[in-house]
Amino acid sequence: MITQLTRFMFATAGALAGLAAKNLVDWTSTIGYPEYFVIILFVILGCAVGFIVGGIIGRELQRGYDMLESYIRGLATPDLTAITVGMIVGLIFAVLVSTPLRLIKPDVLAFWATVAVYVVCVYLGVKIAHVKAPDFGRLFTRGRATARLPGGPTSAFKLLDTSTVIDGRFAEMARAGFLEGTLRLPRFVLAELQTLSDSADDGKRARGRRGLDLLATLQGSSRGVEVFEADHPEVPDVDGKLVRLAADLGATIVTTDYNLTQVARVQGVTVLNINELAAALRPSHLPGEVIHIDISRDGKEADQGVGYLEDGTMVVVQGGRERVGAEADVVVTSVLQTSAGRMVFSKLRAGA
Repeated sequence: MITQLTRFMFATAGALAGLAAKNLVDWTSTIGYPEYFVIILFVILGCAVGFIVGGIIGRELQRGYDMLESYIRGLATPDLTAITVGMIVGLIFAVLVSTPLRLIKPDVLAFWATVAVYVVCVYLGVKIAHVKAPDFGRLFTRGRATARLPGGPTSAFKLLDTSTVIDGRFAEMARAGFLEGTLRLPRFVLAELQTLSDSADDGKRARGRRGLDLLATLQGSSRGVEVFEADHPEVPDVDGKLVRLAADLGATIVTTDYNLTQVARVQGVTVLNINELAAALRPSHLPGEVIHIDISRDGKEADQGVGYLEDGTMVVVQGGRERVGAEADVVVTSVLQTSAGRMVFSKLRAGA
């Protein structure tokens, strides 16, 4: 739209300029053509030149507008509000400071001095407001958010990392209402998924394509993932970019990566680890409880059998080797929580 509008404006200006150029010289006597023919020729030439130049300038304006729109989309509401307030304050301060400058002679110097003051004041106002945007947001949301949730304010949107998109469980969590706010994906995370899908390694390629397929499927639903432009070129790795972006925007990271979770928490960024949620939702089994399981294979120790609960929890059955391939009632003797998950130790129920 911007390109077409710019072309129209420049083509119109070119046609008027061609008409004005016709009056500079007596072209009728010079080239021997009728006046109406000279008018049409100059109007067409001016319009063509304006159309070409307008197209070039219009495309650049459209590119700049798209970049500005992407930047604004990537801003959290407190950031955008703070920047707007900072710009207004900067303009007011510039008006007050530049008033005496209008008395400077010559007028050209007064004009450029006023322009410089406006640029500096607006820049400083926006810069200071952007730096203080998190405090500005908390100032206006503290009472309302705390009244709604005793635990304090929550982020307006969630940032997804590569591991979460590949894992895919976030989609079901969002549909069930356990992920509030907008799900957003920075462009550099999408680029990493594309790199994985183009990898020569079969495993990486399969994971990358799984993530891209899931995103494409979600785009047609009410819980689609919003991709936005944001980057920190000075940060080399994707995880570092994501943590810095979450800190700047006051967003929450959704991940399944243990290392990213720890790094983000050290830097004060809120993280939702899906693996931690899954572990917390596993049912607790107390010593003495009876469980009905299918003993599927032999254990490492003599006379042991191994079965699995519906949530994937491993159950080691003492004396269960002879019952491999069959179902049995077992009695829980102890539960061990490891970094890999929960393990349940049990023995065959008497008379089973």
